[in-house]
Amino acid sequence: MTSLSSQERTVIQTLLELNYSVRAIARFIDRSPATVSVEIHQVTPYKADIAHALALKKKRHLRSHQKLMFMF
Repeated sequence: MTSLSSQERTVIQTLLELNYSVRAIARFIDRSPATVSVEIHQVTPYKADIAHALALKKKRHLRSHQKLMFMF
């Protein structure tokens, strides 16, 4: 699974502001509607910069947790 880029998040925010549906946004960025839906529900109201920062924070946390698991 690949994460969304900052640009994709900006497109999501812009299209949401233009009242596009989740499915239309997913088609536009060539992603699954489920991926877009989960992304939108992570941050309410949706802001691309906040969503991207949150995703990076989660990614760093998961990496450090995986390193700890391999130590045991």
